[in-house]
Amino acid sequence: TASLFSELSGLSQEYLDSVDLGASIQGANEQIEDLLSQCEELKRSHELVDSARRVLISRVVELTNDRAALALDVQSAQETVARLEGRLRELEEEVRRLRRELDESQRDDTESSLPLSLRQKFSRSEMARVVMEKNQYKERLIELQEALRRTQQLRASREKTVEEKPTSVWRRFHRLFGLTKDPLAPPTHTPKTRATPIPTTTPTESVRLSRPVNQSSPASVSPPPPPTPPLSPSLPSVSPRLRKRELYRDIRTHVWRILGKKQLHGWSLPPPGQEALSPSLDLNEVPVLVQLRILDQKESTSKLSCAVAVTPDLSADHTCLVWVVSGPPSSSDVTVIDPVQSNQVLDQFHLPPPSPALCINTVPPAENSPSPSSGTVWIGTQDGSLLVHSASHNRRLCLQSTNLHESVHSITYSQGQVIAGLANGTLALFSRNSEGEWDVQSHQLLSLGPPPLQPIRCCLATEAGLWCGYWNRVCVIDSQERKVERSFSVSSRSEQQVRFLCATRNGVWVACRLDPALRLFDWSTGHPLQEVDLTPLVTNTLGPAFLSLSPLQISALALVCGRLWVGTGSGAIFSIPLCHGSQSSSIPYCSLAEAQLCYHGHRDAVRFILSAPGCVSSSGAAGGAVAAGSHLVLSGGEGYINFRIGDDGGEGGDSSEPLPRRAERSHMIIWQCTASPT
Repeated sequence: TASLFSELSGLSQEYLDSVDLGASIQGANEQIEDLLSQCEELKRSHELVDSARRVLISRVVELTNDRAALALDVQSAQETVARLEGRLRELEEEVRRLRRELDESQRDDTESSLPLSLRQKFSRSEMARVVMEKNQYKERLIELQEALRRTQQLRASREKTVEEKPTSVWRRFHRLFGLTKDPLAPPTHTPKTRATPIPTTTPTESVRLSRPVNQSSPASVSPPPPPTPPLSPSLPSVSPRLRKRELYRDIRTHVWRILGKKQLHGWSLPPPGQEALSPSLDLNEVPVLVQLRILDQKESTSKLSCAVAVTPDLSADHTCLVWVVSGPPSSSDVTVIDPVQSNQVLDQFHLPPPSPALCINTVPPAENSPSPSSGTVWIGTQDGSLLVHSASHNRRLCLQSTNLHESVHSITYSQGQVIAGLANGTLALFSRNSEGEWDVQSHQLLSLGPPPLQPIRCCLATEAGLWCGYWNRVCVIDSQERKVERSFSVSSRSEQQVRFLCATRNGVWVACRLDPALRLFDWSTGHPLQEVDLTPLVTNTLGPAFLSLSPLQISALALVCGRLWVGTGSGAIFSIPLCHGSQSSSIPYCSLAEAQLCYHGHRDAVRFILSAPGCVSSSGAAGGAVAAGSHLVLSGGEGYINFRIGDDGGEGGDSSEPLPRRAERSHMIIWQCTASPT
């Protein structure tokens, strides 16, 4: 500061005045204003650039999203193209196979070059088909004879019941007014006429005449209703549909009168006052109805034949799938569904005509196979064809096929072999070749008995050997040695045929055709342990009108979740819990006191009852994880009926309409069972 003062103090006054005159702030103000205006312009330019930058960024984000969506579309299109190319290759392979078969058939046909006048009238395949149809007609004749015998027995019991009905009150009433042949009086005696399997009475009369004399039900306490007037000659000519409608109305009345209003998940409960008869019945283990489904929405005349559950260890899928075989009498279709979401058809394809399929079963992959492989599904047809399909991918492609020239009625896998039961009482045994593949072209035959021959309809693989039902006997077979070790009789009636074999723990339940009895045998010794007749159970729960629909017989049998599931020839389904005699015993006895009737049934025979691991939540959606022991039970049959509601003839259908109504078409009923399997 001192130096600056000394420097300024040394300047002259004139110089200082000249400096003050030259200093002017007017020009500086203008420059400052220019700088401020430029600064404002720069700010506005910066804002414009910033807004443009944000617009560009949003546009870049939008274009990026569009690019990702287009990439997904391209990937989906590529997958579709790959799938279509695979399908095209399958079709081309199928066309080539059909052409080869056509060429082979033309080469085998030595008469194709001859004129029509010199050819034989019937080919070998046509003669085989005629013989096969003849065997079927013979089998149906035996069934009709059995039904006729039962009808005659039922008619005899009706006549006896009618003769015992008149009481002293009616006799005094007739004697008082001299009405010895009054319409109100019961018939004194009905002369026996030629037996016919077609009943000549109306549904109401048949129901009242078929009631047992000593029926042990609450309704037997009340006095019997008065006899009905004689029927007009026009009543026996009613259509079968109207007759069934009347029978279902009588069944509904009986169900409400005997079983009452109590029900749980569509299953019957013990009537009031009889709860003590079934103390061990656990209501928490009662199966829950989850869905009713028409199998084929397009084909109204399609009939169910058989079905099989393909588990995830066979198909490499996440869930268990069900293959259902159905179709008209001349051919069959295969429908693949997920029982958890059964409304969605995963796949559907036709089997080679012209013969329908009779049986279907799964075969696991080879153990210790060097190459990864999935299981297979084997299908047997009426003309003797045996078809092998993959259980996972390319289900429609037939991997192998052969013709056994006899109808295939059963397919069973046991100890690394596939056993096919044929219509001539013979077993065809198939094994794998050295490469681990099935050799269907070469097989060995094992006959179970001399003529007369009958189809082998059921086989069961147990630890004691292979059980095969033939006539009224069970043959225990050593599949490795391929010989019959021993056999034992199931029924005293030699004309009966073993139809179902179901094993659990140390017992095997056996059911015969046209027989309402269930029989339990020890699987190691074959000794009989228990015999249960279902006639009292059916008569008590559904009434005598149910027996008028068709002769009582067992048409489906399965063991699921500690319960014995029984399907009858008239569409009713019963569930019987299994029990054991003691803690150390593993024999699965059953008690009819704890049996339950499902009010949801079919209008014709129950075709199959099978189980599939799975779980459906309460909302109807697929559950996330399958609970331990949770199974879905599926039954298939013609039509649907609720025995508590009956058939009201809805849907505006005419009784003379030939086409089936919606309730008469093939249905599947699905339950969920949460108990631990036996």
